[in-house]
Amino acid sequence: MSGIPFNSIHGVDSGPLPPGTGMAFPGSPFSPMGYIPPQHAYADPFGNVGYGPPGFAAPHYQFPGTHPAPSPVDNSGMPGVSVKNQFGGCGIPPGYNYLFPPSHCLIHVFQTGSTPPWQARSPLYPYDAVNHKKFFVPTNVTVKDMMVQLGCDNKDPNKNVMTEVIEAGNGKWSKNMIFKGGDKDRMKMSLKDLGWEMERKRTGLPGQGPLVWVYVTKD
Repeated sequence: MSGIPFNSIHGVDSGPLPPGTGMAFPGSPFSPMGYIPPQHAYADPFGNVGYGPPGFAAPHYQFPGTHPAPSPVDNSGMPGVSVKNQFGGCGIPPGYNYLFPPSHCLIHVFQTGSTPPWQARSPLYPYDAVNHKKFFVPTNVTVKDMMVQLGCDNKDPNKNVMTEVIEAGNGKWSKNMIFKGGDKDRMKMSLKDLGWEMERKRTGLPGQGPLVWVYVTKD
């Protein structure tokens, strides 16, 4: 009886072919299908599927879909993270290229609030991106300009302070050089004068010098 629906009790079945699958949920629509439909999504928080009525759960996140864009990032009180153009906006103006300076350095700025890194009660590990921000800075920038671009804008220059911090191991840190806005001689120095440049191996790579870490305050 190949090719003809047949039932051993009442013989040839003149009705439609049986469905390929049974009912997935009680009360769901039923119609004969000769093929296997896609599997229903199911409520699994680890599979990124939302909860909902049977048959209406959100599907899994599919490749090559993209994740939602993160919220816009502000300057976090650091005007140096954006460049202003002649139109009053941010970014390089249309049609222009930016001519980079020949030498740069890697600067890591601690974000530990009012508690200096050397007084932190819990370890501050250098690989933890939550406790600091990273900057790629031209070495011809003066110490004063760098401090201003990092948010040291107090009208009393002596309250604008940048402290170089040295890693002591196991998440501990110690103070090194201190720069105050009222020290005019130090404010005129460039980062290259301080030796904060990649040409002097301040990269943190194996066999090279440590990265530059600083902590800035303005009150």
